[in-house]
Amino acid sequence: MSCNKNLVIITNLYPLPWQPNRATFNRQQFDLLKDEFNVSLMIPVAFPEWFKYRKKIQQTDRIRYAPYFYIPKMGRRFYSLSMFFSLLLHSGAWLKKRKPNIIMASWAFPEAVAASWLSKLFHTKFFFKVHGSDINLHGKIPARAKQIVKASRKATGILSVSKALAKEMTLIGINSDKINVIYNGVDHERFGANTKRPKVEDYLLFVGNLKADKGVLELIEGFNEISKSFPELHLVYAGDGAMMQSIKKYAHQTDLSDRVTLLGNINHDQLPSWISHAKGLCLPSYNEGVPNVVLEAMACGTPVIATNVGGIPEVVESFCGIIIQPKSSEEVSQGISKLLNQTWQSDKIKAHASDFNWTKNQTQFVQMLNQENQK
Repeated sequence: MSCNKNLVIITNLYPLPWQPNRATFNRQQFDLLKDEFNVSLMIPVAFPEWFKYRKKIQQTDRIRYAPYFYIPKMGRRFYSLSMFFSLLLHSGAWLKKRKPNIIMASWAFPEAVAASWLSKLFHTKFFFKVHGSDINLHGKIPARAKQIVKASRKATGILSVSKALAKEMTLIGINSDKINVIYNGVDHERFGANTKRPKVEDYLLFVGNLKADKGVLELIEGFNEISKSFPELHLVYAGDGAMMQSIKKYAHQTDLSDRVTLLGNINHDQLPSWISHAKGLCLPSYNEGVPNVVLEAMACGTPVIATNVGGIPEVVESFCGIIIQPKSSEEVSQGISKLLNQTWQSDKIKAHASDFNWTKNQTQFVQMLNQENQK
């Protein structure tokens, strides 16, 4: 299809040469826009990471990695200003060459704030997408929330991945008329297909960044509490992150090392088999929007244990899994027991998940980007 609209997306949530599985849902979503727009991506990379991996970076005409300079742990309210100047100085000529009609940010702070200024400078329409922590955390800090709200006034439209997140935005002062709730989709041909079992033993699965606010320690603590009741059950973590050593240490101290597997980062193509054959997917996060891994699990017909945060209760029906409270290993252990002592109808879970698809997402997203500025 011939496109006459140039769309530049600014986001840190996109696969990187050294993190190829990062935010694959954004890659899938943005790829679908290429039927309607000339899509280019500007990916801010924090300068310590840029310096560390600079030799792996290969710039292209459509994807631009830009170093983002800031003072670590100081003046967070100024991060949007730092990002604006970083992107402009490093990639302003590239951006001008793209001749954007639309600039869209995928993350509220500092990306959306910086992108709103760039859109004004280049005289384009401006949109942004919010995911979860960008509103649930940054939106609770007045100096940052004020900037997000100000950016929202310049936006033609805002994409929220859940109703809960949309409500949080209105609570900090964002006009609800600008918010479009569009759920992410799932590749149902991949998630839900017949796959080979990757592990002989029965196991519970966590997929994601191994950081504290994903509840990874509560997960292994809860697993430990039920480990004697289910002696054949294993726990598998797929992902990497700061808490990996803490998980290993806890497993060693509780004699669970032979029942806890840390896969590290695995290719996204491997996820369907790991998810499909798990007894359950566990995601005891503190904050979320609508995590795609939950949608992917349901597409596989796998029940989930997830926390009552963000948009999770919107998409996980009672026949799809167990909803627990965050920050509690006891909640995790009780959730695991309920899940394992219950019979789940895989086909029913898959049928529910079918409503979350990229075709619907694409239609709604394109419709939002084609809307005109509100008076």
